[in-house]
Amino acid sequence: MKQKTIRSFVSILVLLVLLILPSLLQAQDDIIARRKINPDKELNPNTKWMRQAKWGLFTHYLDGGNMTGQQWNARVDAFKVKEFADQLSELKVPYFFITIGQSGDYYCSPNSAYERHFGPSNGRLSTRDLVAELAQELSKRNIRLCVYWASRARTGPVELQRKWQEVVAEWSTRWGKNVHAWWIDGGTYNDPKVYKAYTDAFKAGNPKALVAYNCGPVGMNRDQLMPATEYEDYLAGECDFILPTCGIRVFDGKEYYLGPNISGDQLHFLNFLGAWWGGGQPRFSDELVISWTRHINDHAGAVTWDLPLTYDGIISESYFKQVKAFSKAINK
Repeated sequence: MKQKTIRSFVSILVLLVLLILPSLLQAQDDIIARRKINPDKELNPNTKWMRQAKWGLFTHYLDGGNMTGQQWNARVDAFKVKEFADQLSELKVPYFFITIGQSGDYYCSPNSAYERHFGPSNGRLSTRDLVAELAQELSKRNIRLCVYWASRARTGPVELQRKWQEVVAEWSTRWGKNVHAWWIDGGTYNDPKVYKAYTDAFKAGNPKALVAYNCGPVGMNRDQLMPATEYEDYLAGECDFILPTCGIRVFDGKEYYLGPNISGDQLHFLNFLGAWWGGGQPRFSDELVISWTRHINDHAGAVTWDLPLTYDGIISESYFKQVKAFSKAINK
């Protein structure tokens, strides 16, 4: 009886997915159709370092759901910045993305503009500025620090957007030239002026910093993933469970991901080494990770790989071993 119930539940779930998926695909297509991208736009020359780096690492440093401000600060305080920086140095990682904040509105850095506009954070803003400390340690090792931020109130009124832009600008100004790129999740703003205002905020402290807005994973639409806006510098390139390839589709002559320039964006993809973003054990063989990254590099693109960290901010042995083999192959 129990198995029959489970089978029924699975059948209903599959049916719901089949019913919902077409609308999701259409929604993604609608977003892409609204983009006014200049196919002749030249690349920002500041993207050269990412193209030459070829690869980097990324960590979804999140609150994990049910958490208090006290617990969040304890976790941020536990991050072993120097030890982690030593690991990246040993692995010869060219650049690294840290999450400033995503689910639950927990952020690993203080921000006075946030509390001025939205009230006391009650610990959701950490006392420790983890981004600043990481930037300081990584800069000593010639490793570029980059930041991942999930957009907030993207369909909200202009005044609310301005408040968030002030929050972002405070972080950017404080960190200055120590932050080299921003990857913005859920960057589906309807107005080009909003994109420009956010880009200005992200670049407030470092005009040469690169910005990308993620509007959804590769494969959600029937065309190649395109820039979200003319006000970004590199392709966000979220992959999930699809590994895109570069080449020309013979039957219609369309070019797919022949970098470095994708309608004004530097070719770039982001994927996860584990079972999901920031979790699980390595899912790919070393050979697959190396060969696919090389394929993208051969077309002047860069690949960023997400991996989880331990509670105290250390790369576990299984991932360290894989990245070491990967780094040795790509860097030579």
